[in-house]
Amino acid sequence: MSRTNADPIEKPTGGFQLPKSVMKWVAVGLVLSSAVVIIISLYSGVKFSDFESIGYLTFGLAAAASAARLLVQIVRFRVITVGLSGEAKLDLSGLALTRISSEFISISTPTASTGVILRTAWLAGKGVIGGKAIWIGYFEVLIEVYVGAGLAIIAAAYALLKGAVVLGSTIAVVALVLIVGYTVVFIIPAKKAIKIPHLLFRIAEYLVGGERATEFYVRTIVASLNFSLSARAILTNSTLPVLVKAVFLTLIEDVLAGSALWLVLNAAGLKIDLLSSTIAAFGVVTVAQIPVSIGGAGITEITMQSYLTAIYGFSSWAAVVLWRVATYQVLLALTGIAFMLFLRKATKHPEQVPDVEHQKNSR
Repeated sequence: MSRTNADPIEKPTGGFQLPKSVMKWVAVGLVLSSAVVIIISLYSGVKFSDFESIGYLTFGLAAAASAARLLVQIVRFRVITVGLSGEAKLDLSGLALTRISSEFISISTPTASTGVILRTAWLAGKGVIGGKAIWIGYFEVLIEVYVGAGLAIIAAAYALLKGAVVLGSTIAVVALVLIVGYTVVFIIPAKKAIKIPHLLFRIAEYLVGGERATEFYVRTIVASLNFSLSARAILTNSTLPVLVKAVFLTLIEDVLAGSALWLVLNAAGLKIDLLSSTIAAFGVVTVAQIPVSIGGAGITEITMQSYLTAIYGFSSWAAVVLWRVATYQVLLALTGIAFMLFLRKATKHPEQVPDVEHQKNSR
């Protein structure tokens, strides 16, 4: 996420900084996601007794499965960081808190990859060079996208076989757009350096003057070169073990996500297996990645209800709402607490997490 003069910085008393717009999106996301759940519950006629019939134990187990995903994310981030940083004695203190905090930013803003900003800042503060720090964070997102979109394509095919043409087609299109989009962004820099159009310099020269435009153009070229070199360094045979481990951990994370849905649906009366629930969860989550609402609020619930009705002939807003609260609101609370602890720690030790944009501009 780039920063302009119109995008001021939210500064704690210490050195860690996030674009103020990100903090605004977080605040809006918290209110919007909670409001959607309440509105759906009211308009669908869901009563508190409907939640009770599913069971407190079921809700607790579903929430625990969702929370366990955070532990897998920590392990995966550590594996990727150690494997791709090239730093033999990299200081990994604060890694767990950083990864959980970045998840809070991701799930409470319109785009799921926003948390990369925080992870990149932390890596840069640990001495990982700017281009490589960005790519380590991006590499993790890429694995998540590929595995999740792969499961979504299976969900789309299953929906099409069941005659749900509109639903299946929507899931397939979104999944393919994600795969193609992330592949293009990832592969092109790895194959050759990105050429910065000279027209960009001309525009900058007109807007800010010759001297500042030249400085901006040079920095942009250097940043582009570092970005490309880091991408090439990642796409080598030596990174294959890291890739395999990352995919394996992502599959574990996805099964945990599916198990949360499996627990709720079985308690609500739909006898579904774990594999089918995992596929359903990621078919729905993939559609929710369309940046229309924050955290997929509204889209996730409606798509899940549509999927269950079209594929299984099962309709239960109570199950959908309970699943959503266990897998989203609970995570918001847990990761939000971690984020506040992270900011407090950054305030006390500002030198450990510098401003990413400032580092990128100074290269």
